[in-house]
Amino acid sequence: MKKKVVAVILCGGMGSRLGQLTKRTPKPLLQVMKKPIIWYVVSSLLKYRLNEIIFPLGYKGEKIEQYIKKNFKKKIKKFQFVKTGIKTEILDRIKKISRNLNHYDEIIIINSDTIFDFNIRSFLNFHIRNNNFISLSGVKMQTTWGTIVKDKYNVLKKFSVNSKITSYKIKNYEKYEAFRNTGLSIINVKCLSFIKSLKNNDFEISLYNKFIKFKNIGVKIFNGFWYPIETNKDLNLIRNEKKLVKQIINLKQKLKNNKL
Repeated sequence: MKKKVVAVILCGGMGSRLGQLTKRTPKPLLQVMKKPIIWYVVSSLLKYRLNEIIFPLGYKGEKIEQYIKKNFKKKIKKFQFVKTGIKTEILDRIKKISRNLNHYDEIIIINSDTIFDFNIRSFLNFHIRNNNFISLSGVKMQTTWGTIVKDKYNVLKKFSVNSKITSYKIKNYEKYEAFRNTGLSIINVKCLSFIKSLKNNDFEISLYNKFIKFKNIGVKIFNGFWYPIETNKDLNLIRNEKKLVKQIINLKQKLKNNKL
């Protein structure tokens, strides 16, 4: 049986960590290489012919809705815009659109402030093939902070910035390798009944740890481009750092070639 799949783009936050930049413009509409961040997110999702994309709108949501309707006219029937409140937590946003989600089998949840180049179809196939209730995706950690590399004698061997960490460990779980959560997840619609009962606003911790106990949650690690924009520093880097600019140019061309 072919699964009916809906994507939810979380786009209601105030983006306060970006200061003055989001006073008039919601974070998803901030420009990277002459395109708003959300253009990359929507374009990436549309490559996979999902049944629908839902936007739970919040802070300056009308601007996001106007932009999507104007720039993705050919796909307008695939979009649904729901006003979920300006200061609403993510958990409550999902609760408010739960009626819209009940018609589907699988729900892709993704952030509107992250530019990525992942094969979502392979992720969805992984999720369905393994009969997961929830599937998370991860990437190897990358730090924008200065990194010190030393030997056992405390002699500096390397100082670098924007380094990729090949492996890192979490206290009490040292025998396992840890990865950065990308914010891209797939949830079976059956999980909605549990989500509705949650009261803790940090629904990810409550939801994911609940299903770990049931062994119904899987993880796929991606090696493709992934870049979250959370601060001014993140935005400046992706606009100006040569390696990142080149990756964005390539991704932008790739998405345009799909003629969405």
